[in-house]
Amino acid sequence: MQGKLTLTRGLGLIYMQSTLVGYLEVSVKTKTLCVMTAAALFLSILTVGCRGGAGDECLSESDCQKGLVCLKRTKRIKEKDYIEKWGICVEDEDVDGIPDDGDFSGSPENARCGVYVFVHPQTGVEKVQSEVIGDCDDNCPGVVNSEVLNRFGCLARDPCCVLHTNPEEDKRLKSKLDRYKLCDDVDGVIENKCNACMSGAYGQQYPTKCYLNFPGGYEVNAAGCILCQPISFSVPCTFENGVDSCVNNPSLPEPACSGAWECDTSTGKCRLAPVLFPDVDKDGYNQLYQMDRDGDGEGDVCDNCPDIPNGFSCQNEIFRHHCDINGDNYVTVEEMALGEQANDDGDRWGDACDLCRGLADDDNDDMDRDGLANPCDPDDDGDRICDPGQTAASCTGSDNCPNIYNPNQGNIDRDDLGDACDSDQDGDGIREDGDGDGSPGSNPCNPISGPCCANPPCAVETDVCRECDDNCPRTSNPDQLDWDQDGKGNECDPDDDNDGIPDDGDSSGTVGDNPCTGGATANCDDNCPATPNPGQEDADSDGVGDACD
Repeated sequence: MQGKLTLTRGLGLIYMQSTLVGYLEVSVKTKTLCVMTAAALFLSILTVGCRGGAGDECLSESDCQKGLVCLKRTKRIKEKDYIEKWGICVEDEDVDGIPDDGDFSGSPENARCGVYVFVHPQTGVEKVQSEVIGDCDDNCPGVVNSEVLNRFGCLARDPCCVLHTNPEEDKRLKSKLDRYKLCDDVDGVIENKCNACMSGAYGQQYPTKCYLNFPGGYEVNAAGCILCQPISFSVPCTFENGVDSCVNNPSLPEPACSGAWECDTSTGKCRLAPVLFPDVDKDGYNQLYQMDRDGDGEGDVCDNCPDIPNGFSCQNEIFRHHCDINGDNYVTVEEMALGEQANDDGDRWGDACDLCRGLADDDNDDMDRDGLANPCDPDDDGDRICDPGQTAASCTGSDNCPNIYNPNQGNIDRDDLGDACDSDQDGDGIREDGDGDGSPGSNPCNPISGPCCANPPCAVETDVCRECDDNCPRTSNPDQLDWDQDGKGNECDPDDDNDGIPDDGDSSGTVGDNPCTGGATANCDDNCPATPNPGQEDADSDGVGDACD
């Protein structure tokens, strides 16, 4: 007798018919796979005979051969994501939804995914050089780096979708629509302002999406079209008691796509928050993309030089032009050699962008922009004074502020810190920015009842000068006395009592060596420096004014 073994679609379920004599036919999706003895058949079933290979359909990972996962696409319906029932077996090491060999060519490197995008240095506008999305290879096979591709759009119930010229009728028609319905899906639309932006109806074709984010938000022109560049205008805002001052603000252009102006409380400025919709493939499923802003085939999150091309594509003639580092339109042997993520010292940075080649250090910052990263730069701030402990032909001495440019090395209190980086330049125990608001002198000390510090040096944190700024930042005055309360301490105030007569009126350099007498008020020292007496009266001519005698 003969028997037949049939496998259901991707499940590996077995149905036996009749009895087995001699051989069995194994059919998967009605196609005969092999003829073998009963013992050999069951042995193959127990191993990989029922599991699908790359590209085969699956319901779960158990339907796929070892090392493969069951990849299922996602479709968004009414703001909810639904995963398809059936998937396909693929190799996806990081399980980020983009197969390692996404084009099923047998090579995970011949068609790397990647959006090659950058900000134009002169205009500040997002510039997209190339987009490789869908049916492509994961550009970071071991690191999750996929994102849903979103675009701008217009919901039918929003102002960007015009159903009738009469506002009231337009409102009535929209009230009957599903709130998730897109303007594109409504018959009888008079105007879709969002599509008009993207089609060039306003004189220029504007982007359907932006890959990069900009501080402060996207630019919006007079027509309401969104531009992938920083916003050029600034509208102050408040958000108090649930009321956003950006909403219905007449000074802001009405967006041509769904979205609304909102107050960015971190900046205190209005910014547009566009509504984003998943960009879908030909079958209606959400598309995923991966960033590769230098276009070298290595995704940004795993690229050891994300802004300079040094990926495997440098060895590929088709993509080699991306590896023209110096922009001379010719790729040299040296530039190609930097490909394959070359990294001689094994640190975070590849040789193409490592500013300390040969020194394994993840700090690649270059404070003075001289081409040497701080760890291997003998003069980090570029003031030609060597960092402490460093020697080089390009610098001398030992910098008292190694991270701040200060070629004059000024140091009023002659401590270990130069004035440029010393929080207490005069060393009197009172900090220049004692209140820590970032503005030295904005809140000068004003001890209205006695000296700030009776027995210097004193702890600023515990005396009456706590959380105030030194009122004589370049002159030591721990008492912080300020008789005329003008924000300048007596030690650095040329007129302590503010009566118009300078303390050192004769400019001799010594206060009180030539007090005003006999009615004189010029070219002499204030005879009552702590008491206002603009007339300098001194009845007994003893050099001490009547106001304080």
